[in-house]
Amino acid sequence: MNKSTFSTRKNLIILLTLSIGCAYADQDIVITGGNSAGNPKLAIVNFTNEDGSISNEITNDFKITGEFNVSNYVSSDAVDSSAQYTISGNVDTDPVSGQMQVQYQLMNNSTKEVLLSQTAAFNQKSQRKAIHTIDNNVYQKLTTTPGAFTSKIALSVQQGSKYSVVIADYDGYNQKTLISTNHPISSLAWDKSGQYLSYVTYETGKPVVYVQNIAQGSRYIVANFNGSNSSPNFTPNSQQLTVTLSKDYGSHIYLINNQRYSPSSAARPLINFGTIDTEADIGGTGKVIFTSDHDGGPQIFMSDLNGSTPTRVTKGLGNYNTTARFSNDASKITFINRNSGVLQAYVLDLITQSAYPISSNAHHDIAPSFAPNDKLILFSSDNIAYISNITGTTQTQLNNLSYTQIIDQRWARNN
Repeated sequence: MNKSTFSTRKNLIILLTLSIGCAYADQDIVITGGNSAGNPKLAIVNFTNEDGSISNEITNDFKITGEFNVSNYVSSDAVDSSAQYTISGNVDTDPVSGQMQVQYQLMNNSTKEVLLSQTAAFNQKSQRKAIHTIDNNVYQKLTTTPGAFTSKIALSVQQGSKYSVVIADYDGYNQKTLISTNHPISSLAWDKSGQYLSYVTYETGKPVVYVQNIAQGSRYIVANFNGSNSSPNFTPNSQQLTVTLSKDYGSHIYLINNQRYSPSSAARPLINFGTIDTEADIGGTGKVIFTSDHDGGPQIFMSDLNGSTPTRVTKGLGNYNTTARFSNDASKITFINRNSGVLQAYVLDLITQSAYPISSNAHHDIAPSFAPNDKLILFSSDNIAYISNITGTTQTQLNNLSYTQIIDQRWARNN
């Protein structure tokens, strides 16, 4: 195993094609797997005076969660009597300005209690964001957990000879290219605020770490030390980053300041455990998980920002486990497990020590990460982007993220 095994393997994976399941109203969203029969039944009624796009968007959002048995109805009269909750509403559109106003409500059908009744105003351009906000409110009312429907994702992709970083809504819509270059880009990392994104490019002929202000589009180099600079991740306060550097013997994890690199920039050694220590991720509690070959092959270990003696996290899970990412509450990790040549996205509960796969029909899963509410996981497999719910019972294929190659992806930490 050489120094670039972990940091460049995403570029070397030979990608195949996954089979897909049945499509719903929105052909860019394909939801597969699972049996929702035991989940709470949620009825989505077409809103009065809408073209179907609003109720379809709400239906898709709640299907993606895998937590509800969701059905769409043309009218309230058609709602199945066994449905426990109903979302319905009315749309008014100003014929001159095109401004839209949605009045919506969530009802408990058994008690006839209106659990939520609100109004949202928006124009057609911001309709998707407004509907996602509505769904966040409804989801939180039903589950007491914040929704993640207004969150963002970032992808490192290749299309032809161009490599780009793309920002999109959680479901792949409203894509915006952040940077495009003729050189590979990998190792995406958001800061906690969602204002900054770090990544690695080969624009200078070797891997160098950048931080980019998403709103302004400006960027700066934070790590350009001798040798390879890779695998950045922000500390919880965004003031520093962990990076993997090969400037000394082997590849190890260092802590650097989040500021423009200069020849006098310092890198404080944090983890020197194996010949290769890389892919660090930092939890909100200051714990650090990383991949190391300390035990002879890639396994996941845990330390902290003080550099405490690492302990192995992936026990009894075979001889290949990489690319671990914390849940936002730091109670779980998601990572890639290889078994008999199959790379599969997994979840490990750090409290119960239970581990299980969350992807179906996997061949070459890469780079899983949690949604801000820890209920969903983004990953890709064979150049197709997916969202899985935390239990792995529902998997959603994001067809509108269509690129020659998906190199990396990361869910933002904020909503």
